[in-house]
Parts: sequence; structure tokens; C-alpha cells
Amino acid sequence: MTQLELFRRFPQTEQLAHVELAELPTPVVAHEQLAHEIGIGGLWVKRDDRTASLYGGNKVRKLEFLLGDAIDQNRSRVWTVGAIGSHHVLATSLYARQLGLQPHALQFPQPVTDHVLDVLRALSTTRPRLQLVGSKHTLPVKMLQKHVKDWLSRAHDPYYIPGGGSAPRGVLGYVNAALELAHQIDEGELPCPDVIYVAAGTCGTLAGLVLGTRLAGLVTRVVGVRVVDKIIANPMITANLANRTGDLLRDCGLGVPKIRARDIEIIDDQIGDGYGEPTSAGEAAMRMWDEHIDFKLDPTYTAKTFAGLIDQTSGGDDQRVLYWHTLSSADLSELVDQSDIDADLPPEYRRFFEER
Repeated sequence: MTQLELFRRFPQTEQLAHVELAELPTPVVAHEQLAHEIGIGGLWVKRDDRTASLYGGNKVRKLEFLLGDAIDQNRSRVWTVGAIGSHHVLATSLYARQLGLQPHALQFPQPVTDHVLDVLRALSTTRPRLQLVGSKHTLPVKMLQKHVKDWLSRAHDPYYIPGGGSAPRGVLGYVNAALELAHQIDEGELPCPDVIYVAAGTCGTLAGLVLGTRLAGLVTRVVGVRVVDKIIANPMITANLANRTGDLLRDCGLGVPKIRARDIEIIDDQIGDGYGEPTSAGEAAMRMWDEHIDFKLDPTYTAKTFAGLIDQTSGGDDQRVLYWHTLSSADLSELVDQSDIDADLPPEYRRFFEER
């Protein structure tokens, strides 16, 4: 059993409900040739694609606290929300089933790619209860919130996890991640980076890293690259989420700094035509990445994030940059091969497969 760095450094936080899912710490890898091509002094990649062998990525760290809380409350069902290709919905469903919980998800359409269809095939193997609503063009945030409220009001014994796992208890996973990084710096695995780049979707990962680096005493900027609409990812929402997470830690007796909206850095110019829509900058970033690194970026989150890193740091000379990789590298092929979409997905999902 691996002790979380949060619990090791602050033993009073062990009262927080938690279940072990992740294989921590995740490694940090230097990529000198890619750094040289970008024009920076050093590039390191935090391999959160390897958080777990069943399914990795940034959701696993959050789910350790969220599903731990669900079990602590004796809930039998977990309810969440996301697009049809949502890695969060897939991760939540996989780990809920592993822990004996019934997964439910409210989903909305997004641009259909081969990757999205593979996520749906893998999701179907968890036998989730799914409801499809609206479209990416006709489902504004307020309408989605109404759907969620109506949906949960009909549910029995629901434990609700917001999209991306971006609730205060989920954010604790990335407070711990920042402390984990600080320990790796102390151990000489890498120098303290001048700046960290990470995808900004529902902003839980970003909020946790901002708060966690403050707790760890790291003198480093944390920059989010926005990949969703600004109404969902912005400095005010991120700071609020960080401070609500801080309240949980204060309840444990920690002195936790307040985060202000002006403390949050978010790059807004990489989203392109919208969530899930590929960009030319993202595609160029993927090509550069593939020349040097043997695991992949995706067009929705990580390619746009790495494109933002390139744009912001190119020619930065001696700048030390950490890219936090949030996409799972777990092989889904076995789950995809086991899938039976006709039996395990609602009939209205079949049109996504017919569109390809």
C-alpha cells in the first residue's frame, strides 16, 4: 500500500475518506530533444497517463477521494455527467464497478471520432445506466444543470460526482499530486519547474495543482490551457473550487492559503471551434510530439494543452517546463473487443456508430 504524500506530510488529513486505486507516484521523465526543438532549457513530462493499469489519466486521483466518500456514506450508486467520449465517465464507471457500485451517467453528444467510439465501447462493458440529452449546440450550462437536478431528484440513494470529478473532494487528488511532485523535486528527480502546463476542462486538476503547489512551497507557475467553453473554465470558478477544497483541509486543522481569481492563469486561445473540435495547432503539436515520444496525445485535451505550451514557451531559452500529461495510456483494446453496444448501450447511441 502506497501512502499518499498528503497523508504523509499532514497526518491529520488521514481522516478524509479515501480508497486506493492509483499506482503512485507517477514518474517524471525528461525529454531533452523535444525541449531543444521547442527552444526551452528543459522539458519534463509528469506521466499521469500511468496512474493505474485498469485505466489511467487524471480522473483516477480524483476518484480515490470521491468513491472513497461514496463508500464511507454507504451509497450503492454513483451518478455523473459528461460527453459521450468522456474519459471521466469511463473512469468513474470502471472503478465504480470494481468497488461494487452501480454507475449512472447523463451524457451529451460531442464530435464523433474513432477515439470517442472506442471510449463508448469500453464504457458499455461496465453495463452503465445512461441517459442521453441535448446536443453540444443546444445544451447550455443552465439547461444541463436543470437536467442533472431533475435526474437526481428521481434517483434513489445517489452519490453525485460533477463532470470531470471537479468537486472539492476530487480536487484533493491533485493537491496530493502537487505534494508528490514536490517530494520528487526534493529527491532530485527533477529541478523545480518554472512553469507547469495542464489541461483546463472542469478545472479540478488545475485547482488542485494551484493549491497544492502553494501548500508545498513550490515557486512555480501553474498554467491551465482551456479546452472547454469559458463559462465552465475560468479563473473565478477555479479559485472557488480551490478554496472549497481548502475548507476541507482547514477542517482537518491545516493552515491553508486562500486562492484569488487573479492567482489563476488560463490560456484561452487554443480551444478553436469548441470542445472536442481538433485544431491545426493541436495537430501540429501532435506531430512534433510523435517524433519524440511513444505515447499519444488526443485532440480534445492534451494536444491543445501541448500546443499552448509550445506557443507560450517557444524560445524561452533556459526556462524549465513541466507538462502534466492527463490522458490515460491504458490499452482499451481488450474492453473494446468485449463490448456489445447493442446489448449494453441505449438504442439512441447507435447513431453515433452509424455516423462513422
